[in-house]
Amino acid sequence: MKMVKKVLFTVLCAAAMLTSVTAQTAPATQRAAVIRGQIPAEPYNITAGVGSDTSEARFNWVSGSSATPVVQLAEAKKVKKGQFPKNADYTGISVPAIATEGVEDNPNNAEAATGEYACKVTVKNLAPDTAYSYRVGDGTAWSSVYTFKTGNVHSISFAVFGDPQIGASGDLEHDRAGWSKTLAAVQKNHPDVNFLFSLGDQVNDYDSIAKQQAEYKIFMNPDTAHNYIQEYQLAVLEGNHDLQMGKYYSFHYNLPNVSDLGQTSNNKILNNDGDYWFTRGPVLFIILEGNNFYDTAAHEQAMKEAIAANKDSKWRIVAFHQAPYSEANHAAANTPDDDVLFMRQNWTKLMDNNQIDVVLNGHDHYYTRTFQMFGGMPVDTTKTGTVTNPKGTVYITLDSASGSKYYKYNTGSDHSFSAVGWQNNVPTYSCVTVTDKQFKFTVYEADTGATIDAYTINK
Repeated sequence: MKMVKKVLFTVLCAAAMLTSVTAQTAPATQRAAVIRGQIPAEPYNITAGVGSDTSEARFNWVSGSSATPVVQLAEAKKVKKGQFPKNADYTGISVPAIATEGVEDNPNNAEAATGEYACKVTVKNLAPDTAYSYRVGDGTAWSSVYTFKTGNVHSISFAVFGDPQIGASGDLEHDRAGWSKTLAAVQKNHPDVNFLFSLGDQVNDYDSIAKQQAEYKIFMNPDTAHNYIQEYQLAVLEGNHDLQMGKYYSFHYNLPNVSDLGQTSNNKILNNDGDYWFTRGPVLFIILEGNNFYDTAAHEQAMKEAIAANKDSKWRIVAFHQAPYSEANHAAANTPDDDVLFMRQNWTKLMDNNQIDVVLNGHDHYYTRTFQMFGGMPVDTTKTGTVTNPKGTVYITLDSASGSKYYKYNTGSDHSFSAVGWQNNVPTYSCVTVTDKQFKFTVYEADTGATIDAYTINK
């Protein structure tokens, strides 16, 4: 996998964008403009994203229509034969999508319109523990009707995935089937799960917008007979592969509380969304833009602002794509500009300084769980599945959720931080339950349901 380096990138300022950026003049294009695929007018790539808290949902979809986007939403019991009650309409904004092909190898490539529109609608004042049905459209062309259930304000259950990275195997059908089976396993075996969390690299391709468009459609709808993604609220973060079409990633999600801090903007990298946060039940989730790994001060400020806004949260979970601690041979090049090594030496201090309970990572396609870590060292090397009031932070790196790519054990590195390492070259997922007093994390093989690892923190 290519490592993301700092490159110069230029942006055009769009007033409709949710995240402010600095307008600059794009240099001459070094290749043809973005290739437009066939774009249907009806909605596709639909997500009901997590909101700032349990009472909010943030919808996003893509369309060929620039009409005002509409979400029709009501309690599921009030929707009869696909018909919604009065006062069920919520409107938002439609943003022309832009992308930059091949930007890592050719940073002077200019942005171009893809012909798509990103439709963004936010709905507030949802009740907890309630099933809601919804459909999205423009008042004329509508999606199917989907249903998700909001979470509890005192406890949560969610499924978390490492790198679906659709397209990484070179066989889209292989990756589609693997991702679909994993989502099916979650739906069948874990009925209490009420949101999904993908830890970056949802898609794979670096150079072709047409290929990324195909990959996004599979990530969002690997099995249109079941519509797994649309039946849950979804949280995501940006991996290094998602980053590679410039701002294109930002048009696929409607994220809450996005900060200017942590942005990969201007001369940092590629100008996508910055750090963001949300709460679910007793948990504050802080999502850091790992592709901008040098700007440690900005990330720490974003963390402190999120914590200050949510002082009553019982748990703090941080997530970013690249893994500071992993047994995989993808883990570190051990060079001064290596992002993973830099994060291990610098980002882990942010976790210590801000009393972070858990860090979730992807990137390495290999499962690793550390001991409780503090000051760059294990607090206790006793191998146990349960700890009570521990010092420090546990770092958990997820394996591939689709089976599109795996990494091997790195025989040349010190892994004294690792309590558990595992690789069986099969798709996996994890389910997490959190109450006021307990965090429980369990990892499963998707095909067999076998438990790979389990870890519980009691407070």
